[in-house]
Amino acid sequence: MFCARTVCCLLVVWSCGFLGRPLCRAQQTQRVYLSGHDKDDAVEWEFRCTSGANAGKWATLPVPSQWELHGFGTLNYKKDVGDAVNEHGLYRHRFAAQPAWQGSRVLLVFEGVMTDAAVTLNGKSVGPTHQGGYYRFSYEVTDLLRWDTENVLEANVAKHSANESVNKAERTADFWVFGGIYRPVYLKIVPPQFIQRVAIDARADGSFAADVFVDLSEADAAGQELSVEAQVLTLDGTDVGQPFAAPVAPAGSARPPFDLPPTRVAGAIDSPRQWTAETPHLYEVEFRLKQGAQVLHRQRQRFGFRTIEVRRDDGIYVNGRRVVLKGVNRHSTWPDSGRCLSEEVHRLDIETIKSMNMNAVRMSHYPPDAAFLDLCDELGLYVLDELAGWHWAYDTHVGRQLVEEMVTRDVNHPCVLFWDNGNEGGNNVALDEVFTWFDPQQRTVLHPWEAFGGVNTAHYLEYDRALVASRGAPTRHGTGEVYQEWEDLSDPNKYIYMPTEMMHGLYDGGGGAGLADYWSMMRESPVLGGGFLWVLFDEGIRRPDGTLDCAGNQAPDGLVGPYREREGSFYAVKELWSPIQVKWLGGRRLDIQNDYSFTDATECRLTWQFRKFRTPRDDAAGFTVVSEGAQKLPSIPPGESGELRFGVPLLDAEADALAVRIDDPDGRELWTWVLPLHELAPTQFTQGTGDEPVSVDEHEGAIVVAAGDMAIEIDKSNGMLRRATRGDQEFSLANGPLAVPGASALQGVTHQGTPDRATVELQFTGMLKSVTWNVNHTGWVECQYEYVAEGPHEFFGVTFDYPRELVRGKCWLGDGPFRVWKNRRAGVTLNVWQNEANDTITGYSGWEYPEFADCFANVHWLELQTDEGPITVVPHNPAGFVQVLTPSQPPEQWRGQTDLSLPQCGLALLDAIPPIGSKFKPAATTGPAGQLTEGPGARRGAVSFYFGELPE
Repeated sequence: MFCARTVCCLLVVWSCGFLGRPLCRAQQTQRVYLSGHDKDDAVEWEFRCTSGANAGKWATLPVPSQWELHGFGTLNYKKDVGDAVNEHGLYRHRFAAQPAWQGSRVLLVFEGVMTDAAVTLNGKSVGPTHQGGYYRFSYEVTDLLRWDTENVLEANVAKHSANESVNKAERTADFWVFGGIYRPVYLKIVPPQFIQRVAIDARADGSFAADVFVDLSEADAAGQELSVEAQVLTLDGTDVGQPFAAPVAPAGSARPPFDLPPTRVAGAIDSPRQWTAETPHLYEVEFRLKQGAQVLHRQRQRFGFRTIEVRRDDGIYVNGRRVVLKGVNRHSTWPDSGRCLSEEVHRLDIETIKSMNMNAVRMSHYPPDAAFLDLCDELGLYVLDELAGWHWAYDTHVGRQLVEEMVTRDVNHPCVLFWDNGNEGGNNVALDEVFTWFDPQQRTVLHPWEAFGGVNTAHYLEYDRALVASRGAPTRHGTGEVYQEWEDLSDPNKYIYMPTEMMHGLYDGGGGAGLADYWSMMRESPVLGGGFLWVLFDEGIRRPDGTLDCAGNQAPDGLVGPYREREGSFYAVKELWSPIQVKWLGGRRLDIQNDYSFTDATECRLTWQFRKFRTPRDDAAGFTVVSEGAQKLPSIPPGESGELRFGVPLLDAEADALAVRIDDPDGRELWTWVLPLHELAPTQFTQGTGDEPVSVDEHEGAIVVAAGDMAIEIDKSNGMLRRATRGDQEFSLANGPLAVPGASALQGVTHQGTPDRATVELQFTGMLKSVTWNVNHTGWVECQYEYVAEGPHEFFGVTFDYPRELVRGKCWLGDGPFRVWKNRRAGVTLNVWQNEANDTITGYSGWEYPEFADCFANVHWLELQTDEGPITVVPHNPAGFVQVLTPSQPPEQWRGQTDLSLPQCGLALLDAIPPIGSKFKPAATTGPAGQLTEGPGARRGAVSFYFGELPE
């Protein structure tokens, strides 16, 4: 991609495409930037805002940009417009026309302006006011240019449109509402007769057709015999096959809806390299407008050979193979610049998406920057390209113009599989056919959240309703006092199931939570087209005062944070959607499942490590590598499974685990599976050595058990731990083990001791039945407990108190580094992890990940690092969960269905943990793992503690 940058206001870009030969001036298109290319090299223009902050005075503003992010006007979300409804930005910019442009035609192009733009050049209107904030528009200004003095370009930009349907479609929407010239502005200098645009249809079999629209000056074109020639090229400029040509359609032969007549050129290429998201092979085609042998104008366009089919009652096919779209919705936002982005941000987002093992992205809820689609072509992502219309649609008059602007800009991108006509009711059905007017590929038009075009895109169906839809049944939504979903029995058709929004994120809920059950159910569908999670990132905006604002609970919905900080759901999705899945069958055998559509497993790379985990006595987290290597994967075609036999024994006396990492053909990690080779018994840490004398005594209402300089005190009134000490240092672990969520009362206590061992036995009534404390001469303290849990519960287990303010960090051997929920167990791996204390509330405050507090799985040992010294905790049942502190939550009124019930504690050993819901759906609607846990009746457990530094 040509990406040269300059700080100059005027920049010439040759129309030679991304890579290719330079063209002579008579054949070229020059692009002269009046603004910067993006947020990173914006150019200062004169600017005045009419209302809000810093209104009424001329200043300067970088272009492109959103004026609210530079301290002007009113920053608002959705309907909270206030005075901003009448807010305008007045722009002024001066430039010089170059003598070399004379004899050419000059077009003024705006890539995107929010929202109404009335433009003048040298005091004269360049054309009608443009309405609609997400679309490229242009004017010919040849006759308005001054050649002997500077030119003055002015734009009056209304944040809110004079067309109420535009406001409803774009402004009264569930996202940030900005104003400004936020995409580039440039001049296009073209010959008198030039290729205005092209629309390509290149199929997987090598057939090629393109509609070429030639703008002719009638006086200059009279009597001329003009033709269009097309030559397919590789990206390095090598000819592919022979050129094909056609005579230019007569200038007066245009028919509605076209203002220019299309010239169809067609041909074929033998055995082209096909474009898919897995194999994004691209070509260029050079179009030549010719008079006889003379080339009047050249234009290059990048494209890919690929064929899309929507096979009703079946699925989505690319190049004859079925594909399942695993995607996410993506807004175009950066915290510091709003919707004014850059190539760097686009690449970051695509890498974030592909790193989650996704292959698709939906443009919510408007078309993106053209550069984003260029990169999707280049890097490989399937795209749903969307006409704006959040819940309300454009009227037909303005909608036709905006559909034309969107489709003619994006039609040649092989990444675009579907057009979306609005969102959730924001579709004007009169516009459906308009998409087809400008698209020779005749892509299917979707109505996101409806069953339409052969595809059921229903949003946020509860698990049981989604099960019905996954079998092909159409579903409908109803709104009112009670939100409803139902099967549409009046529609006999069978639909491909592809929800364009699902698992609605909010804070740490939704996203990867519930996805394992939901996706497992969807995979069984005979008509699965895929699904799109909501949403890629928290749409937080950095206000001028420095605060990061997610508009309450309206925008913190992401799998990652505003600056793309990776959260727990990111990793859950990454594991669940890995196109290669690995299971250990025992011995030297691994089961390999290939969920790719086009990639054989042998094209991926497998590396392995035997790992020995560090212990609580080590100073560092992580592991040491005992041995490592690589193994060639067998040939396993897409959609099939096979067995891999390791060339090395899968037992190593020194190793604790085998790590198997799979990389895709580009070297990107799909996932690393860490498989324990043996039981990591807790006794290896707790046996220890020592000869400290042990004693047990009663003192001031407590039973005191001591081993050398270590002692614990058990309160005789309630049977709970009161404190522990080592020498002069007190440890504030207390008030446990308390069985939760029930109540208990002490019934009786006995104790006995020998010089080597002391035991305190306590009996209770209520949920907690018994507790036994054992202290031996090594200084380790063992706590055994029994409780009864019956019926459904969000959690059950035992807790201890510990002051939050004394906690500095934790180190543990277990699944991590992120916390888990009952319905989000994926996305973590076995290792020794270190986590400094933080009070991050996911998507709300802190923004430091991983979050410190909450429930962690498969914990073999944990060192709680405190101001009082380390406390080593060794659960005897790693299959349970360890809760560290109680996580803070957002304000109650903002939690939606993500509200959590967890015990208030410093430390807990739990046998059941809660599932988490999504923004609008309780956890129970997401599948089996979203249900409460049935108590098993009597439950026994044990944990060992060491207070202070572990002995060598």
